[in-house]
Amino acid sequence: MDLTTKNWVFDDDLDDLEDLDYEFERDHVAEPEPPDLAHLAACDPAERTRLVDRYVRDELARVLRVPPDTIDTVGRPMNSLGIGSINGLELQRRMESVLRVDVNLNRLLRAHSAAELIDCLAGQLGPGDSLHKHNGRDDHLVSHDVLGTT
Repeated sequence: MDLTTKNWVFDDDLDDLEDLDYEFERDHVAEPEPPDLAHLAACDPAERTRLVDRYVRDELARVLRVPPDTIDTVGRPMNSLGIGSINGLELQRRMESVLRVDVNLNRLLRAHSAAELIDCLAGQLGPGDSLHKHNGRDDHLVSHDVLGTT
């Protein structure tokens, strides 16, 4: 038995596994498509919530490496979904960059559900008279200060 040949075959098998992992991640964890901020501000609350829900699910799916439709947005706290400090920070930064809002990381990690985040974001991204707009207190999950509106 030639160990060199056996090792070469083994290494070749590992290369195949790496290719498989890459293909799985590429095919099943798509880059989220950011919502159009002007459209979010102009659409009715139900449509805005639906669009924000889709975006948040896609971001969670990317961070957690699971299909978006498998994420329970209502029944489980964020930490129970698998959002911890490291991937929570990644989620926070991506949402702040795309949606141009400030996201409180501590509140994000302690949120009772992804639906809480979705509702807050949908309210922040709506018309200026929304009840969810930042009122100067630091206890909000999301504030709209980045865009200069209060």
